[in-house]
This record gives sequence, structure tokens and C-alpha cells, in this order.
Amino acid sequence: KAYPVKAIFEIGMTEFDGSILIAYADAVVRMAKDGSSSSTLPGALLGTDGVTFARNNRLTDGASTPDLVAVRAGGGAFVVGADVSPYPSENLPENVVSVAFLGGYFLFAIADGRIFASELNSLTVNAASFATAEAAPDGLVRGIVHGGRFYAMGSDTIEIWMNQGFQPFPLGRAPTVIPIGLKATMAVAGMEQEWGRDPIFVASDDTVRLLAGHDPQVISTAPVERFVAASDPATLEACVFTFRGNAHWALTSNLGTWVHDVVSGHWHERRSDGIASWRASRSIKSDNRWIVADRLGGGIGIVREDVRTEHGAPLTVLIESAPLRNYPARIAIPAMFLDFTESDGCSASVSWSHDGEKTWEGPVPRPLDGADRDPVRINSIGQTTQHGLRARIEIADAVSRRCTADSLQ
Repeated sequence: KAYPVKAIFEIGMTEFDGSILIAYADAVVRMAKDGSSSSTLPGALLGTDGVTFARNNRLTDGASTPDLVAVRAGGGAFVVGADVSPYPSENLPENVVSVAFLGGYFLFAIADGRIFASELNSLTVNAASFATAEAAPDGLVRGIVHGGRFYAMGSDTIEIWMNQGFQPFPLGRAPTVIPIGLKATMAVAGMEQEWGRDPIFVASDDTVRLLAGHDPQVISTAPVERFVAASDPATLEACVFTFRGNAHWALTSNLGTWVHDVVSGHWHERRSDGIASWRASRSIKSDNRWIVADRLGGGIGIVREDVRTEHGAPLTVLIESAPLRNYPARIAIPAMFLDFTESDGCSASVSWSHDGEKTWEGPVPRPLDGADRDPVRINSIGQTTQHGLRARIEIADAVSRRCTADSLQ
């Protein structure tokens, strides 16, 4: 269910005190987990850029609720509870870019390279409780926590810090420095609770990398890297979710969305009806389900196996084959056959290209009823060329479907 809020590109989301909190332009919306109600919290979360959230363990001190802190990627820290208010410590610099939590401490990444820590389970910040990520003069883009470590992510390097109980700043730096940086503050995901895997991030060299140990592994393909290079860095944002046992990492920008299937290692593009990208933004797992914020309607969505639409709109599947080249040039193709399974009750539009996708012929509509028994046939395909033949299949019906093979005769 959607509720009217200020629609912007960047969003932040967290679960807190039995509700979902979603940060939009200048405001925080509190929403019931089932989307049945929502309200805008009093106070302003100034800014229109991405938001990171962190909460502490203050419940152990007898407080009714823990402290929740929000930080705008462009600078500015806030405390979120019954309302939204500026962070109360004058010792915290204004150019803070993110917040994370480790071992009782809020950890703030500052654009100039400093890392500030709060007092234990407190909002208080000691003016001397900081250290500097100084392996390279690249400042900090984001700080994240994973596996009991704090990753200070600069534009060119990543440093690993661990809680060693020092005073007044509790962290100590590991000797190894990762020689690659983070491209944008919101372009990293996989630290979320119950994700259960390593984080994935967009690196400063336009690759996408798995942050496993001290040697981030490149997992992106050439098309994904071209997408990253062409995108506005300020619009890059990532989220994660699991579906049918497969873990997925999604990257969205002003140009679209690419999704990485962690289990298979494959990439695919994802686009919601009427826009160039996926409308989901950020994700959390709550009550054994993945919840995503909706950048269009201002509400939430739930990743489910039993629904074949997205907020009531069709989910269009577009499949393009690799070039079919094992045929001599200038040979007439009487027909192309497409094999489908689980396809009853829907239809497909089929197009084809002889010139490497420069131009396409079609589309030709074909019903898929019974296609799991008899292949779908397209007649009079034309002549083969040195570019081979590419097939494109588009399906917009809300049923399960799979294209398993294609052949020429």
C-alpha cells in the first residue's frame, strides 16, 4: 500500500520499535510492517540524499527504547525517536557521511577521513574519541560494519578497524590496507541482518566487488561496468534480498537496475513498469520476509514467491539470445522454434535481428498455451548473415514461465 510522501531518488530504511522507518526528502515516515498505516514524524531530516541508520544497545541500561541515529550522505546527523532532531553533540563534525554500530559504539565516518566513536551505548561524543584513516589522502565515503570489523571506505582505499577497547577511541587499525575504494556512499549492501553473506560494493574503478577478506573479488561483467561508468555516481544505490533460496544484490542508478544472483554468479537487468529502473530502494528482513521501500509510491513492498505482479503492475520478462552463428551465410530460415515450460495462460512477443541488434524485425505475438508440449514456431525468418541470428522474447503476463531453448530449421 502506498502513501503520499515527497518522492525522491534516495531513500533510507530501518526497522525500529516494531515499525518500519523510511527516510525521504527532509522527513522520516513511520509505517506499520504490513503497510496498513503510516505517519510522518515531527521534525526535519534535512537533505535529499541517501540515509544510513544505526541503533545502539541502550536497552541494557534500563531505557525503554535504544537510541536510533540517522546520517545524510551529504552531511548531517540526527536522532530519530518520537520525532526527528539534530544530533545533540557539538563534538561531532558537520561533514559526517555515515553511521554504523559496533560493540556498543556509534561509529561516524567523516568526509575528511576521521572516524568518531560515541561513548558506550550513548549519544555522547568525546571530542578526543576519534582516529584518522590515513593510509591514503582519500577521505571517507562510508563506514560499514561486517563480521565484527569496521570497514573505513575511502575513495581510493579501504581500511579495516577492530574494537580493541582502547580509550578514548575504542578501535585499532589492522595493518592491511585494501587498495581500492568505494565509488558512492550508498553503493554498498550486504551488511544487513540475516543476509548471511559478504557485502558487495561498487569500487572506485567501476567494478562491482565482493568484500571477502582483504582481497575484494571482481564479480561484475563488462556490461555492468559500462553501466556503472555511465551512471551519475550520486544516484548509485544498492540493496539485497533472497528469493527461493537465492541471494540477490541489486544496483540501481539513474540509468536502470542490474541484479546479481550470488548463487549462480549471473547478472540480469530489472525494470519496473513505466520507468527505467526497479522501483525498490533499500531492504531489510523482518518477520522472515524481505521488505523493500517503494521509491514511486512512498510505501513498502514485500518480496514474495506467490505474486507475479509488482504493486499491481505487470512484471515484463525480456529474454535475448546469444548470436546463433552455426549456419552458413545467406541461407533461408523457414522457421524458428522456441521451447517453453510452465507457460500456459500467457503470450509472448517475438522479435529477431540479423545485424547484431542494430535493427529488429517483429514483434510477432504468439500464445503460449500448450507450449510446454509443442514448440512455438515463427515462420519466414529471412536469411542468415555473418552476424548470426538473435532472438528476443517479451512476456508481460503474471504467470510463471521459462524459455529453455531455441532452434532454427
